[in-house]
Amino acid sequence: MSAMQAKHKTMLGLAATAWGLAMSLVASAALADTDANAQIRPSRISLGQSAELRVPAKSGRAPALPQVDGLHFQQMGQRSEMRDINGVVSKQDWILYRVVADRPGKFDIPIGPRPLAFEVTPAGASTASAASQAARPSPASASPAQRGSSEGPLAFLRVRLPNKKMFIGQAVPVTFKAYFRAGTEVTLAGAPSLGASAFTVGNLDDSPHQSVETIDGVPYRVATWTGQISAAMSGKFTTHATLPIIARYRVAPRQPAADPFTSMFDDDEDVFSSSPSAMLRSFMKHSSFGGDLDDMFGQVREREMTLRARAQGIQVQPLPRTGQPSNFGGAVGRFDVRTRLAPSTGIAFSPMTLTIEVSGQGNLDRVAVAGLPASADWKTYPPSAKQSAPGNKSFEQAVVPQRGGHLELPAISLSYFDPEQKRYITRSSTPIDVEVAAAPTGSPVPTFAATSPRPVSKPAAGLRPNRVDEGRFVATLLPPYRRAWFWPVVTAPWLVLAAGVTRSRVRHHSARSHRRATKETIDRYRQAMKGAVAAEDTQRFYEAAAAGLCIRLGQIWHMHPDDVTAAEAAARLGPGDASIVAVLSAAEQLRYGAAVAEPASLAGLKASIDQRLEQLEVRS
Repeated sequence: MSAMQAKHKTMLGLAATAWGLAMSLVASAALADTDANAQIRPSRISLGQSAELRVPAKSGRAPALPQVDGLHFQQMGQRSEMRDINGVVSKQDWILYRVVADRPGKFDIPIGPRPLAFEVTPAGASTASAASQAARPSPASASPAQRGSSEGPLAFLRVRLPNKKMFIGQAVPVTFKAYFRAGTEVTLAGAPSLGASAFTVGNLDDSPHQSVETIDGVPYRVATWTGQISAAMSGKFTTHATLPIIARYRVAPRQPAADPFTSMFDDDEDVFSSSPSAMLRSFMKHSSFGGDLDDMFGQVREREMTLRARAQGIQVQPLPRTGQPSNFGGAVGRFDVRTRLAPSTGIAFSPMTLTIEVSGQGNLDRVAVAGLPASADWKTYPPSAKQSAPGNKSFEQAVVPQRGGHLELPAISLSYFDPEQKRYITRSSTPIDVEVAAAPTGSPVPTFAATSPRPVSKPAAGLRPNRVDEGRFVATLLPPYRRAWFWPVVTAPWLVLAAGVTRSRVRHHSARSHRRATKETIDRYRQAMKGAVAAEDTQRFYEAAAAGLCIRLGQIWHMHPDDVTAAEAAARLGPGDASIVAVLSAAEQLRYGAAVAEPASLAGLKASIDQRLEQLEVRS
């Protein structure tokens, strides 16, 4: 009886186990069929802040993100979460992105079964909920373009307009100031723009003035442009000043894993079936040493961005019709007019030059002068304008006296609108007295009488006129340099030469960039060696020293760094490089978990490796 009860008890246990296993499989299948949805936290931020976008990873791959105008997505890493549903534990992998906005507004991010609603308020505006305030990004995770207040923004633009009211054609000074945080490499991708079609920017500096300013304890390099703006139409307008730049900055390093061997066995590939160099890279990547030097020292990113200044309102008023002179040509500002004649004395029917100089403050582009009108005493030609100096514009007019004696050049008048006094003003030059000598006796007086054609005499009977040789027929009288074939023929050899020089320079620049990148990488490993010596960490020292030596030796021997081994180094190097062979051998033993002997002096070994790396750099 007891045996029968034991048998029934065993069968009941097996049935319960099978039932629990079946329910677990059903729950797991249901959970696997239900994909997590993408999330954005917070859903509302101010311009200059950033939000975190979490997208479920499928098959360990990052999904393709949509293109949203005004938003930028930067991948930050991956996070795993464990979930327990009805006793079934599952793992959910998330891909994390940082979301940065270029402008305020409401956005829909089309990802997942339904779009994610995302709102960006203007800079300085308060968010709607306390949760959004609590989610303000820290300096380490803030937008690359607008870091947290403790570090200060990476770059920003300010525009100074002293006048918020102006007249059509009035020249108003404007100042653009771009601030770049110290340590940031910036390349200007264009000139600053006011962002309003009603205004034109003139007299802008070709190269900005550079200075250094400190804001809230943060030093900034400042680029300043000065110029003038002028409006062509009346109304109320809003400026949206921009400056395109290319910024190179360093992002903060990611935190290394606590256990150096935790993630080595979670990779998709079998680490121990890979090459020794792959095992070393995997170990360094997940070790407390940080292995990935980009993560350890921070990655250098390059990003094209557009700096935007705070919007400002400007009211443009039309010029008044009341009191407008008949000779008003559109000049707005405060001007004065002067004239001079060269030579000071003349001869009848000989040309002289009348120079009209306009100086003052305002928009000189709108200043126009009709010049001296023609009269019985003077024959005149249209004047030509030229910008002689800042705040000065001159007009030159050719005048010809029509008789000898005492003549007078009448005054030249200029009418303009003064925006400060808000009225029209007319200025006139001083008349010029000129002594003109009579034309020399016997000199022909220019006349324009028409001449009658000479009669053609008929040849005498029996005689034939000489045959005129018309010469070779020419299709065109254009000189060679104005013909279509001339410039392609002339420029073709130069273009070929320029292409060859450019190709040579590009090849040289590529090789130089490769050498510089190699040197920077080895310098990072040398810094890692220095840190390992300070921490008395032999394992970290061997890892960094071996990585740097493999890169330098591979460059010299034209080998891949993975192919550089202790045996190869022993065969190629001499007896004086025993320390290099020892370091490579120790690093190879560490890859397989073998113990290595402590060196007599870690600092001495570092000095020997540093000296050898410098010597090898000269050979490369």
